[in-house]
Amino acid sequence: MKKIFSICMILFVSVQITKSQTSNITGTVTNQQGNPLHFVFVHDQKSTNAAFTDSLGNFTVITQPAAELQFELTGYKDTLISAGKLSANAQIVLKSNGSADGSTTASTAPTGLSTKPITVGYQANENISNAGTSGGTITGMAHQKGNVHGNRYLFEDFAHGFVVNAQGALFANPTYLYDYDKMGGGIMLSVNNGAVSQLDDAQIKTITLFGNGDKTYVLTKVPLIDNGHYVQVLASGAKYSIYKATQTNFVKSDYVNRGVASHGNDYDEFVDDFTYYVLDVPGNQLQKISLKKKSLKTAFPKDADKVNKYLNDNPGDIDDAYLAKLGAFMNQ
Repeated sequence: MKKIFSICMILFVSVQITKSQTSNITGTVTNQQGNPLHFVFVHDQKSTNAAFTDSLGNFTVITQPAAELQFELTGYKDTLISAGKLSANAQIVLKSNGSADGSTTASTAPTGLSTKPITVGYQANENISNAGTSGGTITGMAHQKGNVHGNRYLFEDFAHGFVVNAQGALFANPTYLYDYDKMGGGIMLSVNNGAVSQLDDAQIKTITLFGNGDKTYVLTKVPLIDNGHYVQVLASGAKYSIYKATQTNFVKSDYVNRGVASHGNDYDEFVDDFTYYVLDVPGNQLQKISLKKKSLKTAFPKDADKVNKYLNDNPGDIDDAYLAKLGAFMNQ
């Protein structure tokens, strides 16, 4: 009887381990002519794990062995493939549905996401000098286009992305493009490059945006840091999360020319100030850090030996990428 029980326990544990195993699936998506396809949405139908292909058609997505991966791109037939059938560096070919020119059916409102209108025109590719937002209205202080440095918004133009709502459901649509207002704190939505609205923050658990050379930004609200603005998630796990908060201020031109001598800047400027935090997830304890090894050593008091080992084994500049890798290591 004990032997049978032991065998059953081994089988049960084996099944649970298999279920919990995750892996990175990598590959390339092309059309039937062999050309790489950019911004193909790849997502695990049984989770919120998702990604977009880069300009070379490459993708990496986290999956479980039993996952079903959906590949979607406007103008092409949706393709569903079992993750277990994909080899390393898988080659995926999407077939045209007859409208692969990228045309889409006009849409005026997103399905499943509440928005509020922006009552003043918004152009993501033109910096708008203004003091903030109020009730969905952008109020501006005029300046000449190009006579400004920096950007009020995260991107120069709208970016692809997807939303995970408060209930854990994933929303994605190829006609939805997003941007983040770093000063006002709102997520801007453009449907088919049309009118701009602002998403209801209460619905958003995380939003993942792809822009600036295919760089990925995961944004979320962390009330312990700032209840009015999103922060960037550099690392996330059961033990620790690492966040990057951005405060953007508008600085007007202070140029003065006194004939013989002049000083100041002859342009308006948006200035970003970054602050980094480590959250002890089980204890809900937040600690501000600097990009110095001494600061990082004190940020993980429960795992001092582990963080010291990582810092000793990984010399080099401490930046966003370094913190992301450190967070993944500390959550192992």
